[in-house]
Amino acid sequence: MGFLLKKIIAFWLMPLSMSLALIVIGLLLLWFTKRQTLGKSISSVGVLLLFLFSWQPIATELLRPIEQQHSGFKIEQEVDYVVVLGSSVESDETVPKHSHLSSSATARLLEGLRIANAQPDSKLIVSGYAGHNSISCAQAYSDMAISMGMKPSRIIKLENPRDTEEEAIAVKKIIGENSMALATSASHMPRALTFFKQQNLNVTAAPTFYIAKKGGNINWRFDANALLKSERAIYEYIGLLWQWLKH
Repeated sequence: MGFLLKKIIAFWLMPLSMSLALIVIGLLLLWFTKRQTLGKSISSVGVLLLFLFSWQPIATELLRPIEQQHSGFKIEQEVDYVVVLGSSVESDETVPKHSHLSSSATARLLEGLRIANAQPDSKLIVSGYAGHNSISCAQAYSDMAISMGMKPSRIIKLENPRDTEEEAIAVKKIIGENSMALATSASHMPRALTFFKQQNLNVTAAPTFYIAKKGGNINWRFDANALLKSERAIYEYIGLLWQWLKH
C-alpha cells in the first residue's frame, strides 16, 4: 500500500502534472463558477510554475545540488560486488533489445560494466522488477551485459525488488559483509546510499547519468530537457522526505 501511495503522491507533485492540474482547475472555475479572481489566480500560478520548471537555469539549480553530493567511482578501488539498480525498461519486441532500456538504465549498466570489467573477480548484481513489461529490468540488464561480453556466471539477477529499499534488503542477503560499488543515477544516489547504509552494507557510490551539467555557455532556454531536470529533482526531494518520515 505504501509503494502505491508513494507513486500516486509523486505523480501529482511532478512539475507537469502539478502545473497542468492548476491550470485546468483555474479554467474550470473561470468557465463554470463566479469565482473569477480565484480561477485567474490558480491558472496564473500553474502557468508560472510551468515556465519556471521548463527554464534551464532554474531546473539545473534544482537538480545539481543533489547530483553533486557524491563523486565518481575510482576504478582502482577494489570491490567484491558491483550492484546496478533498476530503472525504466520497456520490453517492446519491435525494437532491438538494447533499446528496451531507458537512458538512465543504460548509463547505470555501463557504469556497472566499467567497474566489473576492471575487476574480473567481482560479481555483477543487476536489479529491477518487470512491472507491466514482459521481462524484468534485471533480465534486460543481464541480456545487455552478456551481449557486451560479460560472462553469465558473473551475473546475479534480482527480479523481485520494486524499489530501492527492497533492493538494499535483497543485496544484503547476498553479499553480507563483502564490499560493493553501487551504480545508479547521480540524482538517485543520495537516497539510494542511505537505504544501503541502513542495511550496514560496505558500499561505495558509483554515480552516473549526470544531467544537471554546466557547460561553457549558459543555457537560458525553455525546453523539455529542463522540465525533465525539474521532474528528477522534485521526485528525489519527495523521495528523501518520504525516507526521512519512514525512518
